[in-house]
Amino acid sequence: MQTNDLYQIKIYRNQPPAAPAAWPDWLQPKRTALVQQFHQTLPQYQPTPLLSLPNLAAAGGVQQVLVKDEAKRFGLNAFKALGSSWAMACLLAERLDVQEAFQQNGLAALQTEAAKQKLQQQNIAFCTATDGNHGRGLAWAAQLFGCPAHVYMPAGTEPERLQNIAALGAEVCCTGLSYDESVALAASQAQANGWLLVQDTSLPDYTAIPQLIIQGYSTIAAELLEQIKAQSGGVPSHIFLQAGVGSMAGGMLAFLAQAFADQGWPQPNFIIVEPSEVACCALAAQTGNMQAQIAGVQQTIMAGLNCGTPCSVIMPLLAERAAAFAACPDFVAAHGMRLAANPLPGDPAFVAGESGAPGLGLAALLLQKPQLKPLRQMLGLDAASVLLCLNTEGDTVPRIWQQAQAGAWPLPPELN
Repeated sequence: MQTNDLYQIKIYRNQPPAAPAAWPDWLQPKRTALVQQFHQTLPQYQPTPLLSLPNLAAAGGVQQVLVKDEAKRFGLNAFKALGSSWAMACLLAERLDVQEAFQQNGLAALQTEAAKQKLQQQNIAFCTATDGNHGRGLAWAAQLFGCPAHVYMPAGTEPERLQNIAALGAEVCCTGLSYDESVALAASQAQANGWLLVQDTSLPDYTAIPQLIIQGYSTIAAELLEQIKAQSGGVPSHIFLQAGVGSMAGGMLAFLAQAFADQGWPQPNFIIVEPSEVACCALAAQTGNMQAQIAGVQQTIMAGLNCGTPCSVIMPLLAERAAAFAACPDFVAAHGMRLAANPLPGDPAFVAGESGAPGLGLAALLLQKPQLKPLRQMLGLDAASVLLCLNTEGDTVPRIWQQAQAGAWPLPPELN
């Protein structure tokens, strides 16, 4: 794996095998075909917008820059409810014995009087650990399904994130532990109380539910595919995907790579973006240890990406098929936040939070800063390139968003 480190931004260029392993059965389109159909039955469902930033592209000498704005998802300011709602609905359909009706009618199959009676009799409750967005999505879905939710949050949790989850009726506990330790605590509490653990981190003998969560993200890919077909620009050549444990990044890679192949489009370069302090996916890919761990409570504003252990369900796929891994300091995310709110004249403005903006921040710095030309060349960015970023959250903590707009976490002087 080739490494280049410039101005605190470290990029590892991967060397995928000539003949990668076949896609796992659970990630193939035949297994994800029902996901978007289910999500379309949920309240407030609408495809999130695909934004074009033509003036950033022109200034940076590439063909196009696109942003899929997941901050608009379900009114929750983040994408995470896609994964948790699908996993929870599948679990409920099985427990309530309504799988056939669920496949045909989605949410309605879980809200019949007969289903509600069974739900009360079984006393089903859900449990998870979260840095914020996943727990909020789970609490929203649990409220929708009429089930209790228990949410465990790590040390350093922002009060706004806790309050947003509690406002949806969940019981919330701030553990004072690291994220990985909070996951272990949630798992033990679920076991002790008979709750259903819904976690995208893989644990020993716990793979089916992470797989369902990852499947849930295929709705983003399905929408994106139709939006790319409808727009007049090119097909993405470079796709920047944020990673905490890697479940969204790995799922999106799998769904989009297969969709591009089906369309006869060239395979894109997937760049996995993580905080410098806790780049566990990059570490796993470098070492070959799919459960490589970065221990302790790490400090980064990118709270949704502050995860020390990758999801072993999806990490082998990332290690094999990602083109590169990028470990980025907080100023990269802050730059993306500022650019989203104050774009080049003529480009659309939008709200990107600290975990939603690092992909855009990195892409923009590569285009804007001649000092980063070696990193740009390393990733193969040129005049024909079409860049795609995912804005995975809005201003989930307004205080941090406002501080970034006021100039907190500035670029190092060498990049100004």
